[in-house]
Amino acid sequence: MKMLNIKYLTIFLFLISIIPNAHSETTVATMDTYWSLTGEITNEYPYSVFITIPEEIEYIEKDLKSSKNFMELTNGESDDDDEEESTDPVTFDITPKSELNGQEGFWIPPYTTANIKMYSTRVDVLTTKEDDDEEDDEEVVRTMEISGPAAYPKTKLIDLSEIIPASKKDKIELDNFKLYVKGSIVKNDTDVLSILIPAPIVLKDYSTCDKFISKYSVNTWVDSYSDWVTDHNELSSYGSTMLDNTLVPVFDLGPGFYKTFDVPALVYTTSSNQELSFSYKMYWYAEEEDTKDIWML
Repeated sequence: MKMLNIKYLTIFLFLISIIPNAHSETTVATMDTYWSLTGEITNEYPYSVFITIPEEIEYIEKDLKSSKNFMELTNGESDDDDEEESTDPVTFDITPKSELNGQEGFWIPPYTTANIKMYSTRVDVLTTKEDDDEEDDEEVVRTMEISGPAAYPKTKLIDLSEIIPASKKDKIELDNFKLYVKGSIVKNDTDVLSILIPAPIVLKDYSTCDKFISKYSVNTWVDSYSDWVTDHNELSSYGSTMLDNTLVPVFDLGPGFYKTFDVPALVYTTSSNQELSFSYKMYWYAEEEDTKDIWML
């Protein structure tokens, strides 16, 4: 299995080494994402409680590890508009709905479990970052360098305790939550797209993740974003005796790298204009909350 990973990474490095270098901002891909979240809310109080329904969902923006070997992408939005980047409108599917003091929501009778569902969509336009040190307004490329694969080192976390703050009460319990995500990535203004992208929407402190592969698609999933970067780092040492040094990536791995937050990721290189579809499901269970490692945020 280890030799297979080394062979895969070697081929990937060769493919990305022949991609032309560019410093100007370019839209390389568009990612459309749909997600739905289902789960159970249990009222253990001896009286009914009213749970409000959100109109928007606020994510926790999480930056992931990158390195100098990657061409880092942004989602095409201004860094000054953090609120816009971290929220999406959300639709809440539950019946019957009610209203209390002008707020829409639903009632949960005493000692009763309610099943809820919410869903949302978003579009991320992935662009290369402009070089801040670039002094030439024309942004003309004048050097022949090795250009690394594109990486979008960001993901969005859904924190159940934040979107359902009622669960912070002692007798309001959450359990059996499932996050289903499906989407597609389409290559834009580039002949070849070579990209590393983490699962775009993640359930915080999830227990397990099922990654789905359609019948006619190749497997572009890797189990660990961090491990894939680490394998590249190992390859840089292993391959020094068999590859030209100019093809060996240089990584900037800081202290504590191996204990950082991690998620599954998509890795692929394509010249096709056809969209790459992806889907996965994440699970969260209440009984594992006390024993699960806490992520570093």
